[in-house]
Amino acid sequence: MRKTPNSSSAVLESLSQGDTVTLTSSRKHLGYYHVRAIGGTLGWVWSKNVSIGTTPASNSASGSQPLNLSTGIVAQLAAASVKAVPQPLVIDGQTVCGPTGKSSDAKIKALNSNKNRTDIPDASSYIPIDWDALPQLPSSAVGQVQGAPVEVEGYLSHKVNIEGAESTNCGLTNPDEVDWHMYLTGQPKQGIAQAIIVETTPRTRPLHSWDQNTLNPLVNSATKVRVSGWLMYDWQHLDVVGKQRVTVWEVHPITRIETEDSSGNWQNIEGPQ
Repeated sequence: MRKTPNSSSAVLESLSQGDTVTLTSSRKHLGYYHVRAIGGTLGWVWSKNVSIGTTPASNSASGSQPLNLSTGIVAQLAAASVKAVPQPLVIDGQTVCGPTGKSSDAKIKALNSNKNRTDIPDASSYIPIDWDALPQLPSSAVGQVQGAPVEVEGYLSHKVNIEGAESTNCGLTNPDEVDWHMYLTGQPKQGIAQAIIVETTPRTRPLHSWDQNTLNPLVNSATKVRVSGWLMYDWQHLDVVGKQRVTVWEVHPITRIETEDSSGNWQNIEGPQ
């Protein structure tokens, strides 16, 4: 098992024939699978050395090949989950919205708390999850896995949607006061019904150099992106699954955006970190 997907990378762990590992993604990268060993080590193994067992049939929200989520991804996410500590929205030195937004409903305040966190995971703590696997995460696991740091690959499609008034941001409407809603699809230029929603927030954007001039050129392009951030379940949009999104599981807020270069390496759009 190697640190990165190439044969010259450092060896993290020696595996023997018959050893069992867990795929964190069903997709190969440069001929390697990203896996977790029994002891918990994350790394890369040459795909031709891996024999994948059969998976049981199940319904897939994305219409893709069903995946066996009992192989460990739910347990990995649950182990990595970090409780959100929401932060106020401060603009020009003034607090314009409290940590849980503007609502008296306890369920909405809890949802807003997950949206309004500003902590950034350690770069090595993100758990890769396949684009096809994320929509299949069970709603019964929300209490366990929400708040896990994840990274998912795909393509930005349709547009960067500057949201309107929402309770999470106290009904404010200026571009620097609202969430920016983006559509991550499995293939370039797919419709919003086939998208996973990923969002930047007004509380996290000041910590990054993201702006529309940076993000818009990636939309409806052939450039693959890797979006990292906090896993969140937005139950408020269950009624539009299959119409305006493929799932209510989101990456929200986003904490890192990368693009894949011609050599298959990932480059942070903010430059070296």
